[in-house]
Amino acid sequence: MLNHFVMFKLKAECRDDLDEVVSKLESLQDKVPAIRSSRVYRNDLQGPNSFDVMFHIVVDDERAFREDYMLHPEHVPVQRFIEERVCGVADLDSVAE
Repeated sequence: MLNHFVMFKLKAECRDDLDEVVSKLESLQDKVPAIRSSRVYRNDLQGPNSFDVMFHIVVDDERAFREDYMLHPEHVPVQRFIEERVCGVADLDSVAE
């Protein structure tokens, strides 16, 4: 299994889009079969180095992540929507036995 974590920091002028970002991320669970499980976390305690949202998904392996998730036609527009609204992204991928 592969755990993929990604955090997003919204541009100041896009802060009002937070609910829509969360909703779009949450919708991927039911639209992308490669996602075994997912969870969206909102940051409740803002600080100078804080990110606004973290998205965690579990997929079968690296191939499923790169081909079945990243290229999925439901994921691509969500990714584009978010990319237009963020000033920072950090990700981490961890293989779990």
